[in-house]
Amino acid sequence: MILQTVRLSKNFAGLVALSNVDLTVAQGEIFGIAGPNGAGKSTLFNVIAGTFPPSTGEIFFAGHNITRLKSHQICHLGLGRTFQIPATFPTLSVYDNLRVGAVFGSGSVRGLTNHRAVAEQIRKTLSFLDLTACQDQPATNLDIYSMKLVMLGSILCTDCQVIMLDEPLAGLSILEIRSFLDLIRRINQEMGITVIIIEHLLDMLIEISQRMMILHNGKIIFLGEPEAVRETEEVINVYLGTEE
Repeated sequence: MILQTVRLSKNFAGLVALSNVDLTVAQGEIFGIAGPNGAGKSTLFNVIAGTFPPSTGEIFFAGHNITRLKSHQICHLGLGRTFQIPATFPTLSVYDNLRVGAVFGSGSVRGLTNHRAVAEQIRKTLSFLDLTACQDQPATNLDIYSMKLVMLGSILCTDCQVIMLDEPLAGLSILEIRSFLDLIRRINQEMGITVIIIEHLLDMLIEISQRMMILHNGKIIFLGEPEAVRETEEVINVYLGTEE
């Protein structure tokens, strides 16, 4: 187990966004999260990553209680996340976007403090993501798929142990989706990074995940093997819909 939440809840001015969410993710796992709009998926990521404090409950990561830590402190421990809309520094080059991650992320804590080590981390990540050819281009000139890769690369350069991907397939073509799924598998298998992924494309999520969780109105309504999602009545009723 590398990540655990215990009775995690989050309220916004009386609105219950998360309610007693108990989650465990094993080291090396690809863990999928789905649910209808407003189910609490992104809120869960925001609370785990330190963007919002929880209302109640606790969060444990890699042996640390991170419940009240700031987002940069959590990143330094090795937990990174991406966003639904690609978040880059548009006027910076692809290389410098990754350099921000290497210098200000957990890499600076884990020994990447000299220029040579930072440059090597960036070089390896650019090569892994096939971004070397466009490393000098400003991020603003890139297509959405490449922008997602740059955002992903900046997180990988933090030397993370866990990466949380928030709807990474949104806006991509089917070929780009396939390419991104292959990349997620490589990140998991070759880099040994635990992956937690939120996605609306349920078939794709079932395909890539080893375990899945379905949220509805901030509560867990399913937790288990991906293929069992298709056979769970409550999931069918609130998320998949019933066939006529």
